[in-house]
Amino acid sequence: MKQKIMTFVVLVLLVLLSACGSNKKVQAPVEPVRNPLILAHSAAARGTEAFNDEIYNDAISAFTEAISLFNEAALTATPADSVAENIEKMNLNIAKSYIELANESMELSSFDEALDYYSKALNVYKSITPKLITQEELQQNIIGIYNNMAITAKQAGKYEQALTYYDQILKLTPNDADVLYAKFYVLRDNIKDENRAYAVLIDYAELTQDAKAFINVADSYAEKGNMIEAGKYYQKALAIEPSVDLYRRLANYYSGLKDYNNANLYLQKVADSNPEPSELAQIYALMAKNYEGMNDKKKMVEYYEKSLSIERNPQLALLLASYYNSQKNYAKVISNANITLSIDPKNADALMLRGVAYYQMKNYSAAKADLERLQNDPKYGTQAKNLLKNIPK
Repeated sequence: MKQKIMTFVVLVLLVLLSACGSNKKVQAPVEPVRNPLILAHSAAARGTEAFNDEIYNDAISAFTEAISLFNEAALTATPADSVAENIEKMNLNIAKSYIELANESMELSSFDEALDYYSKALNVYKSITPKLITQEELQQNIIGIYNNMAITAKQAGKYEQALTYYDQILKLTPNDADVLYAKFYVLRDNIKDENRAYAVLIDYAELTQDAKAFINVADSYAEKGNMIEAGKYYQKALAIEPSVDLYRRLANYYSGLKDYNNANLYLQKVADSNPEPSELAQIYALMAKNYEGMNDKKKMVEYYEKSLSIERNPQLALLLASYYNSQKNYAKVISNANITLSIDPKNADALMLRGVAYYQMKNYSAAKADLERLQNDPKYGTQAKNLLKNIPK
C-alpha cells in the first residue's frame, strides 16, 4: 500500500511538473532580417570569383542574381548605396562574360555559337544608361562587338551578314575609312562583286571630297590592273589636294604605263619638295632610268651622275662605268669603277672594266694588277688571260 502511494505521488509530481512546463511561454527563434543589399554584394563577389576561374556561365548567373537583388534593395536604399552604379557594373560584367564565351567558341570554330554570345553581349551594352562608363566608351564597346561579329561572320563564310555588321558600325561612325575598306574587301575579294565594292569607295570619296579617299580608289583600281580608272581618280585627287605623296604615286603610275615623260614630270615635283638626300638620290636614279626608256642617253647619264653625287651607290657607279666603256671614255670608266671597288673590292665586273680601261689607256702596270686578279674568275678568266698575254713585256 505504501509503495502504491509513493507511486501515485511520483505520478502527480510528473503531471504537475508537466503542467507547470506547459504554462511557460516558449520563445520562437528570431529570424534574421533579410538584407537584399548585402545579398547583392555577395552574389556579385561569387560572380567575380567565377569569372576569374573562367566559369563564365556561373559568373553570368551570379551577376544576374546580383542585379535582381540590387533592384530589390533600391526600394529602401540611399544614394550612398550606389545601387544604379552597381547594377551598371554587373551589366558590364555580364557583357564581358558573354564576350569571353564568344572568344572560346571562336577558338573552337563554333562561329554560330560565337555570334549568339556576341549578340547577347551587344544587347546588354545597348541596355545600359551610362553612369560610371562614359557614352563614348560604351559606344566603342558596341563598335568592338559589331567588328567582332563581322570578323566571325566572315570566318563562317557569311559575307553578306558581315556587311550588315559593318553597316551598323557606319551608323555610329559615318564615313569611317577603315570600315569602308573592310566592306570593300569583303565585296571585292569574298563576294566577288566589284561593282558594289568600288561603289562603296567612290560614294565615300564623292561625298567627302577627300583627296585621300580618291587616292585609295585609284590605288585599288591600279592594284587590279585597271589603269584607266586608276588614272581618273588620281587626277581627281590631284585637283582637290596636290601633295608630294600623290606626286610619288603619279610618277609610279605613269612609269607603269611607260609614259616616262609624265613620270619624270612628277618625279621632278618630288625632287623640288626638298626631300631627304637618300630619297633625292633615288629620285634622280629613277628619272635616269626613265630617260633610258625614252632612249635619251645624255639625260640618262646626267641624272645617274646627279644621283651618284649625292649617294655613292656601287651598282649605279658600275652601270655608268659600263656605259662609258661603250663610249670609250676610259677615264670615266676608271673613276666610276673606283667608286664600286671602294665599296666592293672584289667586284669582278668593276675590276674587268677598270682593267680594260687601263689597258686601252696603255697603263699596263695598272691593267696587269686588275687582270691578274681575274685569271681564275669563271666569267672573265679567259678574257683576262688573253689581255695579259698582249701586254708588252
